[in-house]
Amino acid sequence: MNCEKCNNHPATTHIKRFAGGVAEEFHLCAACAKASGLLSPDGGFNLGDLFGGLLGNSVSQQPAVAQSPRCAACGLSLQEIAQSGRMGCAACYDTFSAQIAPTLQRIHSSVQHSGKTPEDGNPALRERRERESTLTQLREQIAHAVREENYEQAAKLRDEIRALEQGGGDDA
Repeated sequence: MNCEKCNNHPATTHIKRFAGGVAEEFHLCAACAKASGLLSPDGGFNLGDLFGGLLGNSVSQQPAVAQSPRCAACGLSLQEIAQSGRMGCAACYDTFSAQIAPTLQRIHSSVQHSGKTPEDGNPALRERRERESTLTQLREQIAHAVREENYEQAAKLRDEIRALEQGGGDDA
């Protein structure tokens, strides 16, 4: 199949876009894909533009707000993130979680990170992350126990939480 734009070279970039319930397909050669901004200058796929485009679609579907919220840490708005295709900082994920979660779910099939982390090579950081995860689970369990009026279980969980917070580890 030849490039739809120049019709001179074989199509190596194939794009399927859904807009308004209609599917569109584009088949471009590397040169035409690069010229149209779909590929980065080194010839790789431009994921920033892809994410910006995907997020831009969901942003454009949001009702217009006179003054859009901004990230407290870096000051970026959701519209600026959609335009650049890049978050300004880690706090942007928390600030705009409701708006970006559907896009992340669509791209990655999950909104929970499941790959490597910086803690993988550092046992102390990994241990801290595991302790924080355990604390989160225990807090959810204590809330459930209180809702169920199981106060004995809630007291045991409270003691476990205190022990972990004080660095007692698994001694509880």
